[in-house]
Amino acid sequence: MKRLRYLLLLVLAMTLLCAAGCSDDKNNSAGVGDKTTITADKGSAPEALPDKEKNKTGNDKLTIKVYYPDEQGLKLCAVQKTVKLSSEDKYTAALKALLDGTKEKGLTTIVPKQAKIKSVKVQGDTAFVDFDQNLTKKFIGGSTGEEMLVGSIVNTLTEFSEIKKVQLLVEGKKIESISGHLDLTKPVERMENLVK
Repeated sequence: MKRLRYLLLLVLAMTLLCAAGCSDDKNNSAGVGDKTTITADKGSAPEALPDKEKNKTGNDKLTIKVYYPDEQGLKLCAVQKTVKLSSEDKYTAALKALLDGTKEKGLTTIVPKQAKIKSVKVQGDTAFVDFDQNLTKKFIGGSTGEEMLVGSIVNTLTEFSEIKKVQLLVEGKKIESISGHLDLTKPVERMENLVK
């Protein structure tokens, strides 16, 4: 009976630790390996955004949230990263931080390592993100993986209050889908249903 009690306590403790790891609470810091330095142009430094969404940590740094799927592919979890702004805009810097991946336990990187960002342009409330062909050619996931990949990109960019939708492009052209499961012919809004 005592062993069963200890086993149940151990399972409860592990469950609480796992749940705490996926928190999007500002006091939850990313792992040491997730401190990312990305460059972006000082001339396009972020405008003043509410503290709720972005925190400036210095004259040329920006704290952002990027989204990675959990290992089970059930939800997206926010990871805070700090990017250094010097030669690229804040949107490109945020996506490069996402592409750098995570070492956070229980999370995985879904964007193919070979995929490269060609450009990020904002028109109105929509970000147009152009990737090279490796985004579709090197992607090996199914329908859940495709949803997590698109959700990671869209939710990372919609953390910026001025971005409401994201249109994914490959080699400068609209695509129907990444692997045939999700309609990408139109801009995609934030996928809040994936964040838990």
